[in-house]
Amino acid sequence: MFTLRFIPRRPLLAYHSMWARLAFKVLRKERTKTITNLTKVFGHEKSPKEIYRMAQEVFVNQTVNFTDYIATAHCTKLSQFKFFDIIGEENLKKEYDKGKGVICLMSHTGAWEFSAILPPLMGYTTSAVSRSLPNQAIDRLIVEARERRGMKNITRGGGYKVLLEHITKGDCFIIMIDQDTKTKGVFVDFFGKKAFTPLGAAILAKKTGAPLVPMFMRRTPENRYEFSIQPAIPYINTGDDEFDLQYNTQQYTTCIENFIKQYPTQWVWMHERWKTTENDVEKYSSDKKIVVEKIK
Repeated sequence: MFTLRFIPRRPLLAYHSMWARLAFKVLRKERTKTITNLTKVFGHEKSPKEIYRMAQEVFVNQTVNFTDYIATAHCTKLSQFKFFDIIGEENLKKEYDKGKGVICLMSHTGAWEFSAILPPLMGYTTSAVSRSLPNQAIDRLIVEARERRGMKNITRGGGYKVLLEHITKGDCFIIMIDQDTKTKGVFVDFFGKKAFTPLGAAILAKKTGAPLVPMFMRRTPENRYEFSIQPAIPYINTGDDEFDLQYNTQQYTTCIENFIKQYPTQWVWMHERWKTTENDVEKYSSDKKIVVEKIK
């Protein structure tokens, strides 16, 4: 990490792009998952050769994103990130100034770690929940980098009340729902297929009344990063808790899908997004009822 600070960025990214292409050929399991998922979504409109090239670009994007993250781990001021363009900050400021807190809906697109630390660097009080990584050294690296940049890091399992406290105090709260996890969730449509999706964003929006603002990161062809902040998505409240959670989670997921459609090779297609199937729904059905009871 210390050495990377002194290597010019352009040749560094070019060098790591080369290694990413090699890794794509060597890591058969990850390559297969990436190609399988891309084919599942785009196979009807793209040839196997096009899918293969897309999968390779996914590997390259993830590698150079991580390279930039590591190379700038020492940076603690927004002015030090000279290759960022922020679009739509007025959408965040408008909601943040209301003082109710903001639920920041993000996704694993582009350099998503950068998207999580940008709000505090921009001057917004920010907190986020993180799951501890198996590699303790990497986990410590990421947590320390977040905290140096002003983010309040909350370890998953720290308590639901703690999350509510941070939001009701006016924090920006970072949340991602674009992966299949073991948290409580529902099946919603994602690229035309049912995907088990965390309910956290919808539950927090209902409980706190905080606006939900989508914000996404992408890497541009010029090796810059564009952080786009979209207008808030209003929470639809019909009075039917179970329907509302399902409907609003679908709205959030559709927003994420629309962004991925624009920049398909920016997302983490090696993730098994459709791992949980509707055949597994019985083991979640009781959890759904518990969630509805808790928010009443």
